[in-house]
Amino acid sequence: MGEQDTSIKTTKAVRDRLRTLASERGTTMNDLLEELVTRELTAEEREQRAQQALEEIRRTTGVTVSNGARARARDFLQRLGQEHHAA
Repeated sequence: MGEQDTSIKTTKAVRDRLRTLASERGTTMNDLLEELVTRELTAEEREQRAQQALEEIRRTTGVTVSNGARARARDFLQRLGQEHHAA
């Protein structure tokens, strides 16, 4: 491993699942973890992408999305996500 190694405490069940997933994908647990954590965006990264998308909408359509419309869209998506997880 290129960078300085460290340890992460987890349960045996999580460790075993990581090992199984890595094995099925033909990779190491470290590479699998790296893939998983780089795929997930932080709150700051999500906000940055949202701003970029809004700017693209403004540039290509001339429409500026209001804060109210953004809030309604965010609420809708959160409810949709909650319904999906409840199902």
